[in-house]
Amino acid sequence: MANSSDDLEAEISRLWAKVASSPASAPEAAPVVASSNSSDMAWETVSLLKRQHTRQTRTWAEVLESKEQALKVYRERQAALEAELGGLRQKVRSGDDRVFAETLEVQGKMQDALKTLEAQSAQADEELRSMKSLLTAARDSAGAEHSRWRAEELRWEKKEQQYLLDMRELQALTERYQKDGSKAEDQAARLSDSLREAKNALEKTLAELLRERRIRSESEDERAKALKKVDEVEKHFAELSKIWEEERSQWRELWDRERSTWETQRAEFAAWEDNLRKEREAWHSEMASKDKDRLEYAEHMTRSLRESSETSSQLADVMKKLSGLEGRTAFSSFPVFKRSGRGFALAAAVVVLAAALAGPVWRYSQALRLKPISAQNFPLDNPTAMTYDGSLVWVSQWDGKLLAYDPQDTRKALRSIAVTEVKPYHPTGLAFGGGALWSLDTAQARIVKHDPLRPDKVLHWRPAPGPAPTALAYDGHALWSYDAANKSLYRHNADAGGFKAFAIDQDMVPTAMHWAAGRLWLFDSKGRRVRTYGFKDEVFQRQSELVMSESVIGMVAVDGDMTNPKVRQLWVLAGPSVDKTGNLLLKYRY
Repeated sequence: MANSSDDLEAEISRLWAKVASSPASAPEAAPVVASSNSSDMAWETVSLLKRQHTRQTRTWAEVLESKEQALKVYRERQAALEAELGGLRQKVRSGDDRVFAETLEVQGKMQDALKTLEAQSAQADEELRSMKSLLTAARDSAGAEHSRWRAEELRWEKKEQQYLLDMRELQALTERYQKDGSKAEDQAARLSDSLREAKNALEKTLAELLRERRIRSESEDERAKALKKVDEVEKHFAELSKIWEEERSQWRELWDRERSTWETQRAEFAAWEDNLRKEREAWHSEMASKDKDRLEYAEHMTRSLRESSETSSQLADVMKKLSGLEGRTAFSSFPVFKRSGRGFALAAAVVVLAAALAGPVWRYSQALRLKPISAQNFPLDNPTAMTYDGSLVWVSQWDGKLLAYDPQDTRKALRSIAVTEVKPYHPTGLAFGGGALWSLDTAQARIVKHDPLRPDKVLHWRPAPGPAPTALAYDGHALWSYDAANKSLYRHNADAGGFKAFAIDQDMVPTAMHWAAGRLWLFDSKGRRVRTYGFKDEVFQRQSELVMSESVIGMVAVDGDMTNPKVRQLWVLAGPSVDKTGNLLLKYRY
C-alpha cells in the first residue's frame, strides 16, 4: 500500500508540475478565456485530488493502527482467559476431592444415625408394648375387683335389710312377750331366754356387719390406690410418647437439614460444572466469532484496497487523458470521474467499520457494570434470604429466626425474632410491601404474611402456586414468587388465592429476587449470574446480566433513599465460598 501511495503521490506531483507549466505551452490559436478556464479547472482538480489522497492515506493509517491495537487487546484477553481457565480447572479438581470426602463422611453419619434411630424405635416399641400390657392387666384387675366388691356390697346390703327385719320381728316378739309376761312366769322366763339368745345373735350380726363394713372400706381404699396407679401409668405412658415424638421430630429435622445441605452442595457442584462448561463453550464461540469478524474485516480491507488501487489507476488514466484535452466540455463529459470510485471505496470502508463496531458497542451498552463500595462481616449461622424495609436490613435463618441489622453496621443484630406460630418453619425468601412482611417457607411450600411491627405474629398464610418455590419479591403493588419446578414467575393478587403465571428464561434457577425502579433483579444460582428484566405489556424482556463470583444468598437493589435520592446501589448477602469463609454484606454501585 505504501508503494502505491508513493507512486500515486509522485504521479500527482508530476501532473501538478505539468499543469502548472501548461499555460505557457498552450497553442496560440486557442482562445484566451478557454485556456485560462481549463488551466484553473485542472489546477483545482489536481489540488482536490491531492487533498483527497492525503486524507485517504491518513484514514487508512488510522484504520491499520486501530486494527493492530484490537489484535493486541485480543491476544491479551486470550492469555488472561487461558490463565483463568487453568485456575478454574484446578479449583474444580480440588472441589471434586473435597465434595467426595464430604459425601462419604455425610453418608457414614447418616448410616449411624439411621442405625441409632432404628434401635431407639425398637426400644420404644418394646416399652410401648410392655406399658400397654401392664395397663390392660391393671384395668382388668381393677374391673374384676370393682365387680367383686360391688357384688359383696349388694349381698351385705341384702343381709343388713334381713337383719333389720329380724330385729323388728324380735322387737315385736319382745313387746308381745312383755305384754304376756304377766300371764305366766314360766312363759316370761322362756321369753327371757329367747330374748338373750336374740340379743346374742343380734350382737354377733352387728359385729359381723361392722367387720364387713371395715373390709369394704379397705377395699375402697385399695381400689382408689389401683385407679391412682393406673392414672400414673397412663400419665407416664403419655410422657414417654411425647418424648418419643419430640426425639422423632428432632431426628427428622436433623435428617432433613443434612439432606438439604447435601442436596445444596450437590446442586452447587453441578452448577459449577455447568457454568464452567458454558463459559468454556461461550469462550470458544466468542473466539470463533472474533476470528470470523477478523477474517471478514480483512476481506473488507482487501476489497477496499483493491477498489482504491483501481480508483487510483482510473484517476491516473483520467489525468493522462485530461492532459491531452482542452476545454471544459472534454473534462466534464468523462463519466468515470463523475462516479468518483474513490468516494465509493471510502463509503464502503466507513460501512465496514461501523458494522464491525456495532456488536461491541451494543454489548458494552447492555452489560451490567458493578463498582465495589464496601464489604461488611455478617455474624450469621445459616442465612437463607435478605430484604430491606427502607431503614433496616432483615435476614432470615434456617432455624426460623428473623434478624434486623443496621445496613451501616452489621456486627450486631438490632432485633432477633423467632416465629413459632407456624412450626415447622424454615424461611428461604423475604419481601417487604403492602403493609406487611412476607416470607417464603420452601419446606412447607407456602407464603406467610407477618405483622411488620411484630414479625413473630402471623397474619395468615397461603399455599405456594408450585411445589418448589425458591424466591420472593414485592414490586410496590403485588407480590411475586418463582417456582423452580414449574419454571414460572407468579404475580399474586390481593386476595388469598389468586395469581397469574408469566414465562421467563427456562435455563435458570432464581434463588434471590428484588424489584427496584420498575426493574426485576434476580440471581440465577444455576448460571451464577445477576440479571435484570424490564416488564412491559405483560412481557419480561432481559436488559442486562453479569457473572458473579460470590455465592449470593440474598440481594437488594437500592435505587434512591431519603438521604441521597440519586444513589444506585446493589447490596448482596454473600455466603462462604472457596476463597473466603463467613458471610458478608457486599455493596456495589451500578
